[in-house]
Amino acid sequence: MKQPSTLIVSATKAEQYIRPYLNGLDHEECWAIFLTASNTVISMEMLSKGTLTETAIDVRTIIRRALLINAKSIILFHNHVSGNPLPSLQDIHFTTRLKQSCNLMDLSLLDHIIVSDKTFYSFSEEKTIQIQ
Repeated sequence: MKQPSTLIVSATKAEQYIRPYLNGLDHEECWAIFLTASNTVISMEMLSKGTLTETAIDVRTIIRRALLINAKSIILFHNHVSGNPLPSLQDIHFTTRLKQSCNLMDLSLLDHIIVSDKTFYSFSEEKTIQIQ
């Protein structure tokens, strides 16, 4: 019998889903949740593992993976070891580029969430850029 897929309906639900993988790390990691058109999880994958202050993220890798597994939407995550979840200018620029690339490929970037020890920052909820 097939297990029901997890439905992601909010930034809080997404953060709760990913937090166990990012909590307490001493380095940055970038992960993505790939979803169906009805926002059920197809896959959750680590995209990169970095240093104390950064991790390399490649737009092409994210788009390629989404297309290979027939995802319709993506929620991107990374952690800030510093404890400050606010996005850097680099985070904002990258998210803008990823959103533009998703739009070209008929994919939706639902959110980019930055996780710190006790809280998180959602680009979608904070309307940093128009994600959806």
